Amino acid sequence: MSTAGIVTYPLGGITYDAEDAAAYFSTRTSGVFSTEEDFAVAPAEGTSVTVSGGRAWLHPSRWAGFSVTAREDTTLTLPQADSYLPRIDRIVLRYDATSRTTTLQVLQGAAGSSPTAPDISRTEMVYDLCLVEVARPAGQTSLTTADITDTRADAALCGLMRDGVTGIPVNALGAQALAKAKETAALCDALLQSYTGGYLGIWPVTLTTSGWAKSTDLPSYPYKQTAELRAARESSRPEAVPALDSFNTAIAAGIAGVCETKDGTITFWAEEVPEQDILMQVTLLGKMTAENQQEA
Repeated sequence: MSTAGIVTYPLGGITYDAEDAAAYFSTRTSGVFSTEEDFAVAPAEGTSVTVSGGRAWLHPSRWAGFSVTAREDTTLTLPQADSYLPRIDRIVLRYDATSRTTTLQVLQGAAGSSPTAPDISRTEMVYDLCLVEVARPAGQTSLTTADITDTRADAALCGLMRDGVTGIPVNALGAQALAKAKETAALCDALLQSYTGGYLGIWPVTLTTSGWAKSTDLPSYPYKQTAELRAARESSRPEAVPALDSFNTAIAAGIAGVCETKDGTITFWAEEVPEQDILMQVTLLGKMTAENQQEA
Protein backbone atom coordinates (compact mmCIF):
# COMPACT_ATOMS: atom_id res chain seq x y z
CA MET A 1 0.00 0.00 0.00
CA SER A 2 1.48 3.34 -1.06
CA THR A 3 1.75 6.33 1.26
CA ALA A 4 -0.12 9.45 0.13
CA GLY A 5 2.17 12.20 -1.11
CA ILE A 6 5.10 9.91 -1.99
CA VAL A 7 5.75 9.61 -5.72
CA THR A 8 7.82 6.75 -7.12
CA TYR A 9 8.80 7.59 -10.68
CA PRO A 10 8.65 5.95 -13.20
CA LEU A 11 6.51 2.85 -12.73
CA GLY A 12 4.30 1.13 -15.30
CA GLY A 13 0.52 1.46 -15.07
CA ILE A 14 0.63 4.78 -13.20
CA THR A 15 -0.33 8.15 -14.64
CA TYR A 16 2.18 10.90 -13.92
CA ASP A 17 2.08 14.63 -14.61
CA ALA A 18 4.72 17.20 -15.53
CA GLU A 19 5.28 18.03 -11.87
CA ASP A 20 6.34 14.45 -11.19
CA ALA A 21 8.76 14.51 -14.12
CA ALA A 22 10.19 17.87 -12.98
CA ALA A 23 10.79 16.41 -9.53
CA TYR A 24 12.62 13.46 -11.10
CA PHE A 25 14.87 15.86 -13.02
CA SER A 26 15.51 18.12 -10.02
CA THR A 27 18.66 16.18 -9.14
CA ARG A 28 20.49 17.98 -11.97
CA THR A 29 22.08 21.35 -11.32
CA SER A 30 21.53 24.51 -13.34
CA GLY A 31 23.79 25.40 -16.24
CA VAL A 32 24.63 24.80 -19.87
CA PHE A 33 25.72 21.35 -20.99
CA SER A 34 28.96 22.61 -22.54
CA THR A 35 30.78 25.92 -22.97
CA GLU A 36 32.08 24.71 -26.32
CA GLU A 37 28.76 24.61 -28.19
CA ASP A 38 25.81 25.48 -25.98
CA PHE A 39 24.46 29.06 -26.01
CA ALA A 40 27.74 30.65 -27.10
CA VAL A 41 27.50 34.41 -27.76
CA ALA A 42 29.39 36.15 -30.58
CA PRO A 43 29.25 39.70 -32.00
CA ALA A 44 27.15 40.23 -35.11
CA GLU A 45 26.40 43.31 -37.20
CA GLY A 46 26.34 46.62 -35.33
CA THR A 47 25.25 46.16 -31.74
CA SER A 48 23.70 42.75 -32.36
CA VAL A 49 24.93 39.38 -31.12
CA THR A 50 24.34 35.81 -32.23
CA VAL A 51 23.51 33.23 -29.58
CA SER A 52 24.15 29.69 -30.76
CA GLY A 53 21.64 26.93 -30.29
CA GLY A 54 22.23 24.69 -27.35
CA ARG A 55 21.05 22.74 -24.36
CA ALA A 56 20.79 23.88 -20.76
CA TRP A 57 19.24 22.85 -17.49
CA LEU A 58 17.26 24.93 -15.03
CA HIS A 59 16.84 24.03 -11.37
CA PRO A 60 14.70 26.88 -9.97
CA SER A 61 13.54 25.04 -6.85
CA ARG A 62 14.26 21.91 -4.84
CA TRP A 63 11.51 19.87 -6.46
CA ALA A 64 11.78 21.11 -10.06
CA GLY A 65 14.25 20.66 -12.89
CA PHE A 66 13.70 21.58 -16.54
CA SER A 67 15.51 20.81 -19.77
CA VAL A 68 15.94 23.71 -22.22
CA THR A 69 16.73 23.17 -25.91
CA ALA A 70 17.29 25.71 -28.69
CA ARG A 71 17.95 23.99 -32.02
CA GLU A 72 18.70 27.18 -33.96
CA ASP A 73 20.85 30.28 -33.49
CA THR A 74 19.18 33.48 -32.27
CA THR A 75 20.10 37.10 -33.06
CA LEU A 76 19.59 39.73 -30.36
CA THR A 77 19.99 43.49 -30.78
CA LEU A 78 21.24 45.30 -27.72
CA PRO A 79 19.78 48.69 -26.70
CA GLN A 80 21.65 51.76 -27.92
CA ALA A 81 24.70 52.73 -25.87
CA ASP A 82 24.57 55.81 -23.67
CA SER A 83 26.01 58.90 -25.35
CA TYR A 84 28.12 60.00 -22.38
CA LEU A 85 28.65 57.18 -19.88
CA PRO A 86 29.56 53.47 -20.14
CA ARG A 87 27.45 50.61 -18.88
CA ILE A 88 27.46 46.81 -18.66
CA ASP A 89 24.67 44.69 -20.12
CA ARG A 90 23.98 41.02 -19.58
CA ILE A 91 22.49 38.39 -21.88
CA VAL A 92 20.52 35.77 -20.01
CA LEU A 93 18.51 32.65 -20.62
CA ARG A 94 15.37 33.41 -18.56
CA TYR A 95 12.76 30.94 -17.34
CA ASP A 96 9.37 32.48 -16.48
CA ALA A 97 7.10 30.19 -14.47
CA THR A 98 4.03 32.36 -15.05
CA SER A 99 4.23 32.19 -18.84
CA ARG A 100 5.88 28.76 -18.74
CA THR A 101 8.50 29.88 -21.26
CA THR A 102 12.27 30.26 -21.49
CA THR A 103 13.63 33.13 -23.61
CA LEU A 104 16.87 34.91 -24.40
CA GLN A 105 16.86 38.43 -23.00
CA VAL A 106 19.14 41.46 -22.73
CA LEU A 107 19.37 42.95 -19.24
CA GLN A 108 20.40 46.58 -19.62
CA GLY A 109 22.74 47.95 -16.98
CA ALA A 110 22.74 51.45 -15.57
CA ALA A 111 25.16 53.93 -17.19
CA GLY A 112 27.75 55.44 -14.88
CA SER A 113 31.40 56.37 -14.43
CA SER A 114 32.00 53.00 -12.70
CA PRO A 115 29.22 50.81 -14.07
CA THR A 116 28.21 47.44 -12.65
CA ALA A 117 26.32 44.64 -14.33
CA PRO A 118 22.57 44.39 -13.65
CA ASP A 119 21.32 41.80 -11.17
CA ILE A 120 20.05 38.46 -12.42
CA SER A 121 16.97 36.75 -11.01
CA ARG A 122 17.22 33.45 -9.17
CA THR A 123 13.71 32.83 -7.86
CA GLU A 124 11.25 30.00 -8.32
CA MET A 125 9.15 32.20 -10.59
CA VAL A 126 11.90 33.90 -12.66
CA TYR A 127 15.25 32.13 -13.05
CA ASP A 128 18.21 33.37 -15.11
CA LEU A 129 21.32 31.77 -16.54
CA CYS A 130 23.73 34.58 -17.40
CA LEU A 131 25.56 33.71 -20.62
CA VAL A 132 27.74 36.81 -21.06
CA GLU A 133 28.43 40.30 -19.84
CA VAL A 134 28.77 42.97 -22.55
CA ALA A 135 30.83 46.13 -22.06
CA ARG A 136 29.06 49.15 -23.56
CA PRO A 137 31.41 52.16 -23.84
CA ALA A 138 29.79 55.56 -24.31
CA GLY A 139 28.68 56.12 -27.89
CA GLN A 140 29.36 52.52 -28.94
CA THR A 141 27.98 51.68 -32.40
CA SER A 142 29.38 48.17 -32.90
CA LEU A 143 30.45 45.23 -30.77
CA THR A 144 33.72 43.30 -30.82
CA THR A 145 34.75 40.02 -29.23
CA ALA A 146 36.73 42.00 -26.64
CA ASP A 147 33.48 43.58 -25.39
CA ILE A 148 31.97 40.20 -24.51
CA THR A 149 32.88 38.30 -21.33
CA ASP A 150 31.72 34.67 -21.26
CA THR A 151 30.16 33.83 -17.87
CA ARG A 152 28.79 30.39 -18.66
CA ALA A 153 31.45 28.59 -16.60
CA ASP A 154 30.73 30.76 -13.53
CA ALA A 155 28.51 28.65 -11.25
CA ALA A 156 27.19 31.77 -9.49
CA LEU A 157 25.85 33.14 -12.81
CA CYS A 158 25.32 30.09 -15.01
CA GLY A 159 27.58 27.06 -14.58
CA LEU A 160 27.80 23.64 -16.18
CA MET A 161 25.02 21.13 -15.63
CA ARG A 162 26.01 18.22 -13.39
CA ASP A 163 23.98 15.05 -13.05
CA GLY A 164 23.10 13.15 -9.92
CA VAL A 165 24.92 15.18 -7.26
CA THR A 166 25.07 18.79 -6.21
CA GLY A 167 28.82 18.77 -6.68
CA ILE A 168 31.91 17.48 -4.94
CA PRO A 169 32.74 19.70 -1.92
CA VAL A 170 36.11 20.70 -3.33
CA ASN A 171 36.51 23.67 -0.97
CA ALA A 172 36.01 21.55 2.14
CA LEU A 173 38.21 18.74 0.80
CA GLY A 174 40.87 21.24 -0.22
CA ALA A 175 40.84 22.82 3.24
CA GLN A 176 41.23 19.40 4.85
CA ALA A 177 44.11 18.51 2.54
CA LEU A 178 45.81 21.85 3.22
CA ALA A 179 45.45 21.40 6.98
CA LYS A 180 46.92 17.89 6.76
CA ALA A 181 49.78 19.14 4.59
CA LYS A 182 50.56 21.90 7.09
CA GLU A 183 50.45 19.38 9.93
CA THR A 184 52.84 17.09 8.06
CA ALA A 185 55.15 19.99 7.18
CA ALA A 186 55.27 21.09 10.83
CA LEU A 187 56.13 17.54 11.89
CA CYS A 188 58.87 17.29 9.26
CA ASP A 189 60.22 20.68 10.28
CA ALA A 190 60.37 19.64 13.92
CA LEU A 191 62.16 16.41 13.02
CA LEU A 192 64.68 18.18 10.80
CA GLN A 193 65.26 20.89 13.39
CA SER A 194 65.95 18.40 16.17
CA TYR A 195 67.74 15.74 14.12
CA THR A 196 71.15 14.83 15.56
CA GLY A 197 71.75 11.52 13.85
CA GLY A 198 74.41 12.73 11.43
CA TYR A 199 73.81 12.01 7.74
CA LEU A 200 70.48 13.29 6.35
CA GLY A 201 71.00 12.85 2.61
CA ILE A 202 72.34 14.39 -0.60
CA TRP A 203 70.42 16.97 -2.62
CA PRO A 204 71.25 18.59 -5.98
CA VAL A 205 71.19 22.39 -5.96
CA THR A 206 71.50 24.45 -9.15
CA LEU A 207 73.19 27.84 -8.92
CA THR A 208 72.03 29.89 -11.90
CA THR A 209 74.13 32.53 -13.59
CA SER A 210 71.40 35.13 -12.99
CA GLY A 211 71.02 34.31 -9.30
CA TRP A 212 74.25 35.90 -8.04
CA ALA A 213 74.16 39.17 -6.11
CA LYS A 214 76.78 41.51 -4.68
CA SER A 215 77.86 40.60 -1.15
CA THR A 216 80.15 41.84 1.63
CA ASP A 217 79.63 38.78 3.84
CA LEU A 218 83.01 37.15 3.23
CA PRO A 219 86.32 38.82 2.37
CA SER A 220 87.54 37.92 -1.15
CA TYR A 221 84.10 36.56 -2.12
CA PRO A 222 82.09 39.52 -3.44
CA TYR A 223 79.19 37.46 -4.84
CA LYS A 224 76.66 35.19 -3.20
CA GLN A 225 73.61 33.18 -4.16
CA THR A 226 70.87 31.79 -1.91
CA ALA A 227 69.02 28.81 -3.36
CA GLU A 228 66.01 26.83 -2.17
CA LEU A 229 66.73 23.61 -0.28
CA ARG A 230 63.59 22.56 1.57
CA ALA A 231 65.30 19.96 3.76
CA ALA A 232 67.84 22.49 5.07
CA ARG A 233 67.54 24.00 8.53
CA GLU A 234 69.65 26.56 10.31
CA SER A 235 70.93 23.77 12.55
CA SER A 236 72.00 21.64 9.56
CA ARG A 237 75.66 21.10 8.73
CA PRO A 238 76.08 21.35 4.95
CA GLU A 239 78.90 19.97 2.82
CA ALA A 240 78.88 20.72 -0.92
CA VAL A 241 80.93 19.77 -3.97
CA PRO A 242 80.30 20.66 -7.62
CA ALA A 243 79.02 17.93 -9.90
CA LEU A 244 81.55 16.58 -12.40
CA ASP A 245 80.06 18.54 -15.33
CA SER A 246 80.20 21.77 -13.29
CA PHE A 247 83.62 21.27 -11.69
CA ASN A 248 85.68 23.44 -14.07
CA THR A 249 83.10 26.24 -14.02
CA ALA A 250 83.05 26.20 -10.21
CA ILE A 251 86.85 26.32 -10.00
CA ALA A 252 87.04 29.20 -12.50
CA ALA A 253 84.45 31.19 -10.54
CA GLY A 254 86.21 30.55 -7.24
CA ILE A 255 83.29 29.01 -5.38
CA ALA A 256 84.01 29.28 -1.64
CA GLY A 257 84.66 26.11 0.29
CA VAL A 258 81.98 26.99 2.80
CA CYS A 259 78.22 27.30 2.52
CA GLU A 260 75.48 28.19 4.99
CA THR A 261 71.98 26.89 5.57
CA LYS A 262 68.88 28.61 6.89
CA ASP A 263 65.39 27.18 7.15
CA GLY A 264 64.65 26.03 3.58
CA THR A 265 67.67 27.68 1.92
CA ILE A 266 71.39 27.33 1.35
CA THR A 267 73.84 30.13 0.50
CA PHE A 268 77.08 29.94 -1.54
CA TRP A 269 79.77 32.56 -2.18
CA ALA A 270 82.05 33.10 -5.21
CA GLU A 271 84.96 35.26 -6.35
CA GLU A 272 83.39 35.81 -9.78
CA VAL A 273 79.96 35.32 -11.36
CA PRO A 274 80.16 31.91 -13.08
CA GLU A 275 79.81 31.80 -16.85
CA GLN A 276 77.35 28.91 -16.65
CA ASP A 277 74.91 27.39 -14.20
CA ILE A 278 76.61 25.23 -11.56
CA LEU A 279 75.15 22.03 -10.14
CA MET A 280 76.21 21.45 -6.55
CA GLN A 281 75.79 18.17 -4.68
CA VAL A 282 74.86 19.11 -1.12
CA THR A 283 75.16 16.71 1.79
CA LEU A 284 73.22 17.66 4.90
CA LEU A 285 74.22 16.44 8.35
CA GLY A 286 72.27 16.81 11.58
CA LYS A 287 73.36 19.31 14.21
CA MET A 288 76.29 18.41 16.41
CA THR A 289 75.79 17.23 19.99
CA ALA A 290 78.31 16.35 22.66
CA GLU A 291 77.63 12.69 21.98
CA ASN A 292 78.18 12.69 18.21
CA GLN A 293 81.15 15.07 18.57
CA GLN A 294 82.83 12.38 20.67
CA GLU A 295 81.90 9.75 18.08
CA ALA A 296 83.37 11.92 15.32
